[in-house]
Amino acid sequence: MGIAFESIADAVLVTQEKLVKRGAFVDLQTDYQDHVAVRNMWKQRQKKFEGGDTWDFQAQMDHNHSAKAVALYQTDNSADTDNLVTGSIRAKHVNAHYIYDLRLPDFQRGGTKIVDLVKAKYVEMMVSFYEKMEEYLWGTPTTSTDLITPFGIEYWVTKSGSSDGFNGGNPSGFSAGKAGISQGTYARWANWTGRYVAITKSDLIRRMREAHTKTNFRAIVDHATPIVGSGRGIYAPYSVLGIMEEELEKQNMNLGNDMASKDGKTVFRGTPITWVPYLDRAAVTDAPVYMLNWKHLVVGIMAGWESNLTPPYRVADMHNVRRVDLDVSFNMLCTNLRNQAVINTAG
Repeated sequence: MGIAFESIADAVLVTQEKLVKRGAFVDLQTDYQDHVAVRNMWKQRQKKFEGGDTWDFQAQMDHNHSAKAVALYQTDNSADTDNLVTGSIRAKHVNAHYIYDLRLPDFQRGGTKIVDLVKAKYVEMMVSFYEKMEEYLWGTPTTSTDLITPFGIEYWVTKSGSSDGFNGGNPSGFSAGKAGISQGTYARWANWTGRYVAITKSDLIRRMREAHTKTNFRAIVDHATPIVGSGRGIYAPYSVLGIMEEELEKQNMNLGNDMASKDGKTVFRGTPITWVPYLDRAAVTDAPVYMLNWKHLVVGIMAGWESNLTPPYRVADMHNVRRVDLDVSFNMLCTNLRNQAVINTAG
Protein backbone atom coordinates (compact mmCIF):
# COMPACT_ATOMS: atom_id res chain seq x y z
CA MET A 1 0.00 0.00 0.00
CA GLY A 2 1.34 3.45 -0.89
CA ILE A 3 1.57 6.30 1.60
CA ALA A 4 -0.42 9.51 1.47
CA PHE A 5 1.00 12.22 -0.79
CA GLU A 6 1.34 14.70 2.08
CA SER A 7 3.10 12.14 4.33
CA ILE A 8 6.05 11.34 2.08
CA ALA A 9 8.12 14.30 3.27
CA ASP A 10 7.53 13.32 6.90
CA ALA A 11 8.52 9.73 6.16
CA VAL A 12 11.73 10.88 4.48
CA LEU A 13 12.55 13.23 7.35
CA VAL A 14 12.02 10.61 10.05
CA THR A 15 14.01 7.96 8.16
CA GLN A 16 16.80 10.43 7.46
CA GLU A 17 17.04 11.54 11.10
CA LYS A 18 17.35 7.95 12.30
CA LEU A 19 20.08 7.31 9.77
CA VAL A 20 21.95 10.41 10.88
CA LYS A 21 21.77 9.39 14.53
CA ARG A 22 22.97 5.88 13.82
CA GLY A 23 25.50 6.98 11.21
CA ALA A 24 25.27 3.48 9.77
CA PHE A 25 25.99 2.87 6.11
CA VAL A 26 28.33 0.69 4.08
CA ASP A 27 30.27 2.50 1.36
CA LEU A 28 31.36 0.91 -1.93
CA GLN A 29 31.20 4.13 -3.92
CA THR A 30 34.77 5.37 -3.57
CA ASP A 31 38.27 4.27 -4.54
CA TYR A 32 39.74 5.42 -1.23
CA GLN A 33 40.23 2.61 1.30
CA ASP A 34 39.88 5.19 4.06
CA HIS A 35 39.05 8.88 4.34
CA VAL A 36 41.72 9.78 6.88
CA ALA A 37 41.15 13.53 6.91
CA VAL A 38 37.42 13.04 7.41
CA ARG A 39 37.91 10.45 10.13
CA ASN A 40 40.86 12.03 11.98
CA MET A 41 40.25 15.72 11.37
CA TRP A 42 36.63 16.39 10.48
CA LYS A 43 35.10 13.98 12.98
CA GLN A 44 37.61 14.34 15.82
CA ARG A 45 39.24 17.76 15.66
CA GLN A 46 36.47 20.30 15.32
CA LYS A 47 36.27 23.56 17.21
CA LYS A 48 33.16 25.70 17.17
CA PHE A 49 33.70 29.42 16.56
CA GLU A 50 31.06 31.85 17.81
CA GLY A 51 30.41 35.39 16.65
CA GLY A 52 30.36 35.21 12.88
CA ASP A 53 32.54 33.91 10.09
CA THR A 54 35.74 35.96 10.51
CA TRP A 55 38.15 34.19 12.84
CA ASP A 56 41.12 36.14 14.15
CA PHE A 57 44.17 35.16 16.17
CA GLN A 58 47.27 37.05 17.26
CA ALA A 59 50.92 36.07 16.96
CA GLN A 60 53.77 37.95 18.64
CA MET A 61 56.56 37.82 16.08
CA ASP A 62 59.41 39.23 18.17
CA HIS A 63 60.37 40.53 21.62
CA ASN A 64 61.24 44.20 22.21
CA HIS A 65 65.05 43.84 22.33
CA SER A 66 65.23 46.14 25.38
CA ALA A 67 67.53 43.96 27.50
CA LYS A 68 71.17 45.08 27.69
CA ALA A 69 74.06 45.64 30.09
CA VAL A 70 74.02 49.13 31.67
CA ALA A 71 76.39 51.36 33.64
CA LEU A 72 75.63 53.21 36.86
CA TYR A 73 73.64 56.40 36.25
CA GLN A 74 73.30 55.62 32.57
CA THR A 75 70.64 57.54 30.70
CA ASP A 76 67.68 55.41 29.67
CA ASN A 77 66.80 54.99 26.02
CA SER A 78 63.12 54.12 25.74
CA ALA A 79 61.39 52.81 22.67
CA ASP A 80 58.02 51.16 22.24
CA THR A 81 57.57 48.24 19.86
CA ASP A 82 54.46 46.56 18.51
CA ASN A 83 55.19 43.01 17.45
CA LEU A 84 51.66 41.63 17.58
CA VAL A 85 50.32 40.56 14.20
CA THR A 86 46.74 39.51 13.54
CA GLY A 87 45.91 36.55 11.34
CA SER A 88 42.42 36.21 9.94
CA ILE A 89 40.45 33.68 7.93
CA ARG A 90 36.79 33.31 6.98
CA ALA A 91 34.50 30.32 7.01
CA LYS A 92 33.94 28.53 3.71
CA HIS A 93 30.69 26.81 2.78
CA VAL A 94 30.05 23.32 1.39
CA ASN A 95 26.74 21.94 0.12
CA ALA A 96 25.61 18.45 -0.86
CA HIS A 97 22.10 17.25 -1.70
CA TYR A 98 19.85 14.50 -2.99
CA ILE A 99 16.49 14.57 -4.76
CA TYR A 100 13.57 12.20 -5.24
CA ASP A 101 10.34 12.13 -7.21
CA LEU A 102 7.11 11.62 -5.28
CA ARG A 103 5.98 9.09 -7.89
CA LEU A 104 8.88 6.68 -7.42
CA PRO A 105 7.62 3.08 -7.11
CA ASP A 106 9.17 2.55 -3.67
CA PHE A 107 7.13 5.40 -2.21
CA GLN A 108 4.00 3.66 -3.45
CA ARG A 109 5.03 0.37 -1.82
CA GLY A 110 5.60 1.96 1.60
CA GLY A 111 7.25 0.37 4.64
CA THR A 112 10.84 -0.77 4.37
CA LYS A 113 10.97 0.20 0.69
CA ILE A 114 10.89 3.86 1.72
CA VAL A 115 13.65 3.25 4.25
CA ASP A 116 15.81 1.51 1.65
CA LEU A 117 15.28 4.25 -0.93
CA VAL A 118 15.97 7.12 1.45
CA LYS A 119 19.00 5.34 2.86
CA ALA A 120 20.46 4.79 -0.62
CA LYS A 121 19.99 8.43 -1.59
CA TYR A 122 21.25 9.69 1.76
CA VAL A 123 24.37 7.51 1.47
CA GLU A 124 25.06 8.82 -2.04
CA MET A 125 24.95 12.36 -0.72
CA MET A 126 27.15 11.64 2.30
CA VAL A 127 29.78 9.79 0.26
CA SER A 128 29.91 12.74 -2.13
CA PHE A 129 30.29 15.08 0.85
CA TYR A 130 33.05 13.05 2.51
CA GLU A 131 34.90 12.52 -0.77
CA LYS A 132 34.97 16.27 -1.37
CA MET A 133 35.88 16.97 2.26
CA GLU A 134 38.89 14.63 2.00
CA GLU A 135 40.05 16.70 -0.96
CA TYR A 136 39.46 20.01 0.81
CA LEU A 137 41.10 19.01 4.12
CA TRP A 138 44.31 17.85 2.43
CA GLY A 139 44.38 20.46 -0.32
CA THR A 140 44.58 24.19 -0.97
CA PRO A 141 42.97 26.77 -3.22
CA THR A 142 45.19 27.46 -6.23
CA THR A 143 45.00 31.24 -5.86
CA SER A 144 43.86 33.91 -3.43
CA THR A 145 41.15 34.93 -5.90
CA ASP A 146 39.41 31.62 -5.13
CA LEU A 147 37.12 32.75 -2.32
CA ILE A 148 35.14 29.49 -2.19
CA THR A 149 37.56 26.59 -1.68
CA PRO A 150 38.46 25.89 1.98
CA PHE A 151 42.01 25.93 3.31
CA GLY A 152 43.54 22.52 3.97
CA ILE A 153 46.83 20.99 5.07
CA GLU A 154 48.60 21.87 1.82
CA TYR A 155 47.70 25.54 2.36
CA TRP A 156 49.00 25.69 5.93
CA VAL A 157 51.95 23.27 5.71
CA THR A 158 53.80 24.26 2.56
CA LYS A 159 56.73 22.44 0.95
CA SER A 160 60.10 23.85 -0.07
CA GLY A 161 63.07 22.85 -2.21
CA SER A 162 65.49 24.59 0.16
CA SER A 163 67.68 22.88 2.75
CA ASP A 164 65.92 21.51 5.82
CA GLY A 165 64.59 24.23 8.10
CA PHE A 166 61.74 26.66 8.61
CA ASN A 167 61.22 27.33 4.92
CA GLY A 168 57.51 26.65 4.56
CA GLY A 169 56.52 30.07 3.28
CA ASN A 170 53.53 31.58 1.52
CA PRO A 171 51.40 29.12 -0.47
CA SER A 172 51.61 29.41 -4.24
CA GLY A 173 49.13 32.06 -5.36
CA PHE A 174 48.91 33.69 -1.92
CA SER A 175 51.43 36.54 -1.88
CA ALA A 176 49.80 38.00 1.25
CA GLY A 177 50.64 34.82 3.13
CA LYS A 178 48.78 32.32 5.27
CA ALA A 179 45.87 33.97 7.09
CA GLY A 180 47.07 37.29 5.68
CA ILE A 181 50.51 37.11 7.35
CA SER A 182 53.38 37.04 4.86
CA GLN A 183 56.42 34.91 5.58
CA GLY A 184 58.40 37.40 3.50
CA THR A 185 57.73 40.02 6.17
CA TYR A 186 57.73 37.75 9.21
CA ALA A 187 60.33 35.02 8.74
CA ARG A 188 59.16 33.10 11.82
CA TRP A 189 55.73 32.56 10.26
CA ALA A 190 56.82 29.35 8.54
CA ASN A 191 56.53 25.59 8.96
CA TRP A 192 59.45 23.15 8.91
CA THR A 193 60.32 21.57 5.56
CA GLY A 194 62.74 18.88 4.44
CA ARG A 195 63.76 16.94 1.34
CA TYR A 196 64.64 13.24 1.33
CA VAL A 197 65.76 10.74 -1.30
CA ALA A 198 65.60 7.34 0.41
CA ILE A 199 63.33 5.87 3.08
CA THR A 200 66.19 4.88 5.35
CA LYS A 201 67.38 5.68 8.86
CA SER A 202 70.17 7.83 7.49
CA ASP A 203 67.85 9.89 5.27
CA LEU A 204 64.10 10.20 5.86
CA ILE A 205 64.09 8.97 9.48
CA ARG A 206 66.99 11.25 10.39
CA ARG A 207 65.14 14.21 8.88
CA MET A 208 61.97 13.25 10.76
CA ARG A 209 63.94 13.17 14.01
CA GLU A 210 65.29 16.63 13.38
CA ALA A 211 61.88 17.99 12.39
CA HIS A 212 60.21 16.49 15.46
CA THR A 213 62.88 17.96 17.76
CA LYS A 214 63.10 21.41 16.22
CA THR A 215 59.35 22.03 15.96
CA ASN A 216 58.94 21.45 19.71
CA PHE A 217 59.10 24.97 21.14
CA ARG A 218 58.80 25.64 24.89
CA ALA A 219 57.79 29.13 26.03
CA ILE A 220 60.23 30.63 28.56
CA VAL A 221 57.48 32.88 30.00
CA ASP A 222 54.08 31.49 30.92
CA HIS A 223 51.26 33.18 29.02
CA ALA A 224 47.97 32.32 27.38
CA THR A 225 48.29 30.78 23.93
CA PRO A 226 45.59 29.96 21.35
CA ILE A 227 45.66 26.19 21.83
CA VAL A 228 42.90 24.67 19.74
CA GLY A 229 43.41 20.93 20.23
CA SER A 230 45.81 18.25 21.43
CA GLY A 231 48.03 15.41 20.24
CA ARG A 232 50.19 14.79 17.20
CA GLY A 233 49.74 12.96 13.91
CA ILE A 234 52.10 11.65 11.23
CA TYR A 235 50.61 10.95 7.79
CA ALA A 236 52.16 9.34 4.71
CA PRO A 237 51.32 7.57 1.42
CA TYR A 238 51.71 3.79 1.21
CA SER A 239 54.87 4.13 -0.87
CA VAL A 240 56.48 5.46 2.31
CA LEU A 241 54.66 3.46 4.97
CA GLY A 242 55.20 0.11 3.24
CA ILE A 243 58.98 0.53 3.19
CA MET A 244 58.95 1.79 6.77
CA GLU A 245 57.23 -1.44 7.82
CA GLU A 246 59.90 -3.47 6.05
CA GLU A 247 62.65 -1.46 7.76
CA LEU A 248 60.94 -2.03 11.09
CA GLU A 249 60.92 -5.79 10.51
CA LYS A 250 64.66 -5.74 9.82
CA GLN A 251 65.41 -4.41 13.29
CA ASN A 252 63.19 -6.98 15.02
CA MET A 253 64.77 -10.43 14.95
CA ASN A 254 61.96 -12.39 16.62
CA LEU A 255 59.09 -12.09 14.13
CA GLY A 256 57.52 -15.50 14.73
CA ASN A 257 55.40 -16.96 11.93
CA ASP A 258 53.86 -13.68 10.79
CA MET A 259 55.27 -12.65 7.41
CA ALA A 260 54.01 -9.09 7.92
CA SER A 261 54.23 -8.75 11.68
CA LYS A 262 54.82 -4.99 11.70
CA ASP A 263 52.08 -3.98 9.30
CA GLY A 264 49.88 -1.36 10.93
CA LYS A 265 52.26 -1.00 13.89
CA THR A 266 54.72 1.60 12.64
CA VAL A 267 55.26 4.27 15.29
CA PHE A 268 57.61 7.26 15.42
CA ARG A 269 58.43 8.61 18.89
CA GLY A 270 55.14 7.31 20.22
CA THR A 271 52.98 8.61 17.35
CA PRO A 272 51.48 6.07 14.90
CA ILE A 273 52.27 6.72 11.24
CA THR A 274 48.94 6.76 9.42
CA TRP A 275 48.47 5.69 5.82
CA VAL A 276 46.59 8.28 3.74
CA PRO A 277 45.09 6.82 0.53
CA TYR A 278 44.45 10.36 -0.75
CA LEU A 279 48.24 10.90 -0.85
CA ASP A 280 48.58 7.84 -3.12
CA ARG A 281 46.90 9.65 -6.01
CA ALA A 282 48.87 9.84 -9.25
CA ALA A 283 48.93 13.63 -8.92
CA VAL A 284 51.01 13.34 -5.73
CA THR A 285 54.52 12.52 -6.96
CA ASP A 286 56.68 13.73 -4.05
CA ALA A 287 55.70 11.18 -1.35
CA PRO A 288 55.12 13.71 1.46
CA VAL A 289 55.31 12.87 5.15
CA TYR A 290 53.25 15.32 7.22
CA MET A 291 54.14 15.73 10.90
CA LEU A 292 51.30 17.69 12.47
CA ASN A 293 50.81 19.14 15.93
CA TRP A 294 47.09 19.34 16.65
CA LYS A 295 47.53 21.79 19.53
CA HIS A 296 47.66 24.55 16.94
CA LEU A 297 45.78 23.06 13.98
CA VAL A 298 42.02 22.61 13.91
CA VAL A 299 38.94 22.36 11.72
CA GLY A 300 36.92 25.41 12.68
CA ILE A 301 33.13 25.22 12.46
CA MET A 302 30.84 28.24 12.26
CA ALA A 303 28.42 27.94 15.17
CA GLY A 304 25.02 26.73 14.03
CA TRP A 305 26.34 25.35 10.74
CA GLU A 306 28.02 22.13 11.85
CA SER A 307 25.84 19.81 9.78
CA ASN A 308 22.55 21.34 8.71
CA LEU A 309 20.19 18.87 7.06
CA THR A 310 17.05 20.41 5.60
CA PRO A 311 13.57 18.89 5.44
CA PRO A 312 12.48 17.94 1.91
CA TYR A 313 11.33 20.92 -0.16
CA ARG A 314 9.89 21.34 -3.67
CA VAL A 315 12.34 21.93 -6.51
CA ALA A 316 11.48 24.93 -8.66
CA ASP A 317 9.89 24.01 -12.02
CA MET A 318 9.65 20.35 -10.91
CA HIS A 319 6.53 20.24 -8.78
CA ASN A 320 6.74 16.49 -8.03
CA VAL A 321 10.43 16.52 -7.12
CA ARG A 322 11.74 17.13 -3.61
CA ARG A 323 15.28 18.02 -2.53
CA VAL A 324 17.19 17.58 0.74
CA ASP A 325 20.32 19.68 1.41
CA LEU A 326 23.31 19.27 3.70
CA ASP A 327 25.09 22.55 4.48
CA VAL A 328 28.32 23.00 6.43
CA SER A 329 30.36 26.16 7.11
CA PHE A 330 33.96 25.57 8.17
CA ASN A 331 37.62 26.21 7.46
CA MET A 332 40.95 24.88 8.69
CA LEU A 333 42.98 27.13 10.99
CA CYS A 334 46.61 26.94 12.14
CA THR A 335 47.73 29.30 14.91
CA ASN A 336 51.40 28.23 15.03
CA LEU A 337 53.15 27.15 11.84
CA ARG A 338 56.44 26.40 13.60
CA ASN A 339 54.90 23.31 15.20
CA GLN A 340 54.14 21.76 11.78
CA ALA A 341 56.43 19.94 9.33
CA VAL A 342 56.41 18.29 5.93
CA ILE A 343 59.23 16.23 4.41
CA ASN A 344 59.01 15.19 0.76
CA THR A 345 61.04 14.09 -2.24
CA ALA A 346 61.80 16.23 -5.28
CA GLY A 347 58.93 14.46 -7.08
